[in-house]
Amino acid sequence: MFRILIAVACSVFVAAGIQAQTWQDQFDTLIKTPPGPGQEKLIADIVAAKPAWQDVMGKIESISFPDTAKGQAFLRQTTCIDGVTRPYVIYVPSTYDPRSPAPILIILHGSVSRPEIIADPKGWAEKTAYIPLAEKRGWFVLFPMGQAGATWWDEVGMTNILTLVHTAKIDFNIDDDKVYLGGFSDGASAAFLFAMTMPTDFAAFLALNGHMGVGSEDGDLPTYATNLFNSHIFATTTDKDQLYPTAQMERAITMAKKAGARIYYLRLQGEHDFNAVKGELPAIFDYLEQNPRNSSPDTIIWETAVKGFGVCKWLAIDEVTIDEPAPWYVDYNIALVDSTIAIGFQPADTFSGPGVMVAALANGNFLARRIGLHPNDIIVGGNGLPIAGIKDVDKFKATLRRGDEVTLTVKRGAGEVVLKGTMPAPKNYFLFKRDQPSAVIKASFSNNRFDIQGSRVGAFRILLSPD
Repeated sequence: MFRILIAVACSVFVAAGIQAQTWQDQFDTLIKTPPGPGQEKLIADIVAAKPAWQDVMGKIESISFPDTAKGQAFLRQTTCIDGVTRPYVIYVPSTYDPRSPAPILIILHGSVSRPEIIADPKGWAEKTAYIPLAEKRGWFVLFPMGQAGATWWDEVGMTNILTLVHTAKIDFNIDDDKVYLGGFSDGASAAFLFAMTMPTDFAAFLALNGHMGVGSEDGDLPTYATNLFNSHIFATTTDKDQLYPTAQMERAITMAKKAGARIYYLRLQGEHDFNAVKGELPAIFDYLEQNPRNSSPDTIIWETAVKGFGVCKWLAIDEVTIDEPAPWYVDYNIALVDSTIAIGFQPADTFSGPGVMVAALANGNFLARRIGLHPNDIIVGGNGLPIAGIKDVDKFKATLRRGDEVTLTVKRGAGEVVLKGTMPAPKNYFLFKRDQPSAVIKASFSNNRFDIQGSRVGAFRILLSPD
């Protein structure tokens, strides 16, 4: 928040002149306005009013934050850009002093494509292992809530994350240089995505058992390993992960490091289970703490195919050409084999069994759709194995391979149905989709001089402030 206002002060200093009468009201509105066209217009109007820079600095210095209840989590509501009101949770540490800026950790949950929001978001957040460690260090923890139509890689969900960070900065004295983002599974995949598309507001990322290409594959977003040069990332994989095993994901991380990615990587033992990485959380918090945001680095390397993801800190790519790429350009990408075992449904959280109720089917070529599974079906058996709960589903999946024949026994209505089908065959795919040209800039600043190398760059800007 303060960085945005300092940027206004810098602009005003350049345009100093006669003082208008309404800029103070616009300033008060600016503090509460999320990033976007509205914020940009307010900044332009304040600068056009030409207040004395001393008055602007005085206004900034007069900002204070109210005291609040501490040492507890709060359930709040936000209205997303799709018009839907969704909950979120924010934890306020007991040591919070409104006069001193505090770090904040944004935790993105897994299974974000579920049809419904997590039941009891506050209770879920309070049970996570993040809060006790954050409390010891005096950190806030923010828990956005996603679902199908508001995932971590669609416009609704991504905008919601940025809006909630902005809201936290309005309500509390948050340190702009200590805003961290990540999570486990889908939350980890989102950490990679934000580091590759919108890293400016964040200090560092944690990617625990995620997939670097999910934002590209599921979100259809242009992503580039080159961009991971600009952020610090703590990443883990586990050897028996049913979705993203080390054998697959390590290749992606190795490729990203060749592209210049700043990834601290741990190979662990275990399955796709948060408990396999939980013991590393103290070291993760240490890593994040040691890597505050550098909003004005000497060097930026940034690649984009669309203007919407063209900004990284003080550099903005505004136009991509269809020229031949520069001779030095390398498209860092790898081919992978999708051999994950997934039935392709979301379980109903409120169903206590016996069996596992289907809440919704995942989109794509999954067994659930191939075999004819329906929402509200209750799975009670698989290939002759009894299924009484979700742990039995995991045991059943461990017996399967791609291309296997499968029989599911389900309760449907008042009767019982036996469904037969086959698992999809293994599929080759690229980690990052490539369907449009991209531009890339290598930019550095030293001794009051900018050095720029570009490939397919039609237009770019150097920004006065990254905020």
